[in-house]
Amino acid sequence: MDNLQQHTDSDDRVNKTESYNVQTNVVDSESRFRNTMRQAPVGIVILRGPDFFVEMANDTYLSIIDKSEEEFVNKPLFVTLPEVRVSIEEILNNVIKTGIAYNGNEFEITMRRFGKPEQCYFNFVYQPISEETGEISGIFVVATEVTQQVLAKHRLERSETQFRTLVTQSQFAKAIVKGPEFVISLANESMLTNLWGRQMHEVVGQRLFDVFPELEHQNMGKILRNAYQTGTLYRDSEASMIISGPDGPKEHYVDFQYAPTVEADDEVSGIMISLNDVTDKVRFRKQITDAAERLSLATDGTQLATWDLDLKTRHIIYSGRLATIFGFEETKLLTHQDMRELIHPEDRKAVVEKAFQIALETGTYYYEARIIHPDESIHWIRTQGKIMYDEHHRPHRMLGTMMDITDRKEDELALKISEDKYRTLADELESQVQLRTKELTIANSELVKTNMELAQFAYVASHDLQEPLRKIQTFATRILETENENLSARGKDYFQRMQASSTRMQQLIVDLLAFSRANAVEKHYEKIDLNLVLQSVKEQLGDLIHQANAEVISDTLPVWNIIEYQFEQLFTNLIANAIKFTKTDTSPVIVIRSGRISGELIPVNGAEANQTYQYLSFCDNGIGFDPQFKDRIFQVFQRLHNRSAYEGTGIGLAICKKIVENHQGLIDAIGKPGIGSTFIIYLPL
Repeated sequence: MDNLQQHTDSDDRVNKTESYNVQTNVVDSESRFRNTMRQAPVGIVILRGPDFFVEMANDTYLSIIDKSEEEFVNKPLFVTLPEVRVSIEEILNNVIKTGIAYNGNEFEITMRRFGKPEQCYFNFVYQPISEETGEISGIFVVATEVTQQVLAKHRLERSETQFRTLVTQSQFAKAIVKGPEFVISLANESMLTNLWGRQMHEVVGQRLFDVFPELEHQNMGKILRNAYQTGTLYRDSEASMIISGPDGPKEHYVDFQYAPTVEADDEVSGIMISLNDVTDKVRFRKQITDAAERLSLATDGTQLATWDLDLKTRHIIYSGRLATIFGFEETKLLTHQDMRELIHPEDRKAVVEKAFQIALETGTYYYEARIIHPDESIHWIRTQGKIMYDEHHRPHRMLGTMMDITDRKEDELALKISEDKYRTLADELESQVQLRTKELTIANSELVKTNMELAQFAYVASHDLQEPLRKIQTFATRILETENENLSARGKDYFQRMQASSTRMQQLIVDLLAFSRANAVEKHYEKIDLNLVLQSVKEQLGDLIHQANAEVISDTLPVWNIIEYQFEQLFTNLIANAIKFTKTDTSPVIVIRSGRISGELIPVNGAEANQTYQYLSFCDNGIGFDPQFKDRIFQVFQRLHNRSAYEGTGIGLAICKKIVENHQGLIDAIGKPGIGSTFIIYLPL
């Protein structure tokens, strides 16, 4: 019995030891688990119960929400973070209710941290915590902040949008193709219209060589593949390219660039194609070369030499006869500079360079000058030429002929010597002629000086003209106010006419400046609410609208990509015109409508049938106009009425037309005498 008792006691001690060890291991395991979660690089939170009581939050999560453990742990979640309740409460309740985990990807939450509200983005998992009974008692949260990555992605998307906008608005033909199959991603209007002869919907998403199979085996197609495979930018000028358009195959000459587009991993993803069609320039140069060759053939049997000078590069092409004129063999190669240096030093600047400057102004080149042959002998040449201009009317080339006139000059010299024998008989007369010539020279110099002073005066007057006009108006008003009793009726009438004339002059200057501003090259387009533009214009014209008892009725206008100050000018001119040209004893009513219309329904030249347009119409109940004058009213200084009947400079509608054209739009006018006028603006969508 004693042995049995001892054995039983021993078993109890072993069982107690094992139980203690198990409990200790469980505590140690849980401690290590919590310690591991606390140090995890992702945010971890354990929420319990319907109030989402925070049981545990690791350091990463506390750092994300900018809270200490004392502020956050052992408290309901929405007590500490009330600002996130709207965003996630429903999601948490659904996880508790259904037991289904929820995954959030780039989930946007506005939360207050670091002293201010902040828009944040998270990737997270809400994992339900189940008890042994199957009851959902809490939620295990794992969260990673991806705010910077999302913002970077947004910036990249905006950057790509801006890039696509730049491509679309470029004056040069541009397209973007993607991948090794060269799928067309984007093409601007210049590429579609001027080179491809296609609509956007016909090419986007299509492989380049499927749409234009003729390009694949041309040199430019081979270069495109090479640029994609090597990631090397490639450019060339005046390259030949044949494209099949609606009218069949057509050869173009283009300056082009293939620029690889590279992703973040440095892999080439596509090619941006930039083309500048120089077909006209190349054909023009070929015509010039052909003309020079024909002229050379025509002059081979004469004493004339022909030449063709590139005014930009100073490269000269000439017939063999020209080298012999300068005393060399026909095969001698001479540059333009070589020829200049063979001109006699006394004639080089005074004659040749002067003639060249005159030619740039008049288009005609002519001089007679001396040249020095390699054997030091002096010869005379006569050169005639004509300036050729490019498509921008800039001097581009000069074509001409040259002839040796030494024999004629020697004859003239002999004649001059003979004449000199008799000139001594008229020394006094010659002296008087020289004196008169000197006087004329002085007078000419004075005239040149006077002209320069007049030009300077005109320049200053054109800029400072408004200031004296304002002073004329001010002083005239003061004289009428202070000296009214001392002026005769005729004097008062003169002063009133002077005021009216200066006012018209000032308005003319203002309108001309406005017209000039409408022609400005620099144009900044912004998306602007046209309702705000209309409101601003109505406020500016408030006195005029009130005095005329006018009413301006408008639809809700769209938001549009415009040059804001130009549209303010456009609205101002149209509304002011409607008020000005009103019928006697009638209150002006201006109705502004907005909508969309197909291009095929627009009765204006330049409207594209397949294009949809946004229209804005300004309809009034004024005096109207004869329809036969609908084009004339948009011309500068064109008026349909006497100034005594209706004031104005005749520039306002010309400004309107220019502003609409700046926005690639069209403007039309509909009118009938005594009924009213309607001005319609069409803007392409």
